[in-house]
Amino acid sequence: DLLSTFHANDAATAIPRLVDMGIEPFLLASTLEAVLAQRLVRRICENCKVSVQLSTADVKKYYPDMYKAFTGSKVTLYKGKGCEVCHHSGYRGRIAITEFIRVTPEMEALMLEKPSTQEIWKLAREQGSHSLFEDGIAKSQAGLTTPEEVLRVASPSERQ
Repeated sequence: DLLSTFHANDAATAIPRLVDMGIEPFLLASTLEAVLAQRLVRRICENCKVSVQLSTADVKKYYPDMYKAFTGSKVTLYKGKGCEVCHHSGYRGRIAITEFIRVTPEMEALMLEKPSTQEIWKLAREQGSHSLFEDGIAKSQAGLTTPEEVLRVASPSERQ
């Protein structure tokens, strides 16, 4: 087994980039098991975390690039007020938002065709993958990070 890092904008882009670097698609398809993309976001300080109730109108006003990702008439988000523990920043530590693509037999077959990033993502989505942005939204709703942090590191246009 080999675990390696590789710089790419997202998980789906890594596969065509590896082919562009000279790895034969048949070798890649038969050896690659999965691709994980990650970006780090600041974690909300647990000592001073507070919840904030917003209407969907407020979410649309304050987070116009995100509001489509939230459902319901009320949205609960979280932030850190700032305290001694977090040096009044509202954040303490970091967590990763991730995008994971498993190389299934269907993905292997697609990889043999030298697919585009969009084609890889289409199949990955059909097989249950989610985008960095979507994982960030879920982690902001769970109170782990803030929408501002998600928007700082992941574009909402990244395959919502």
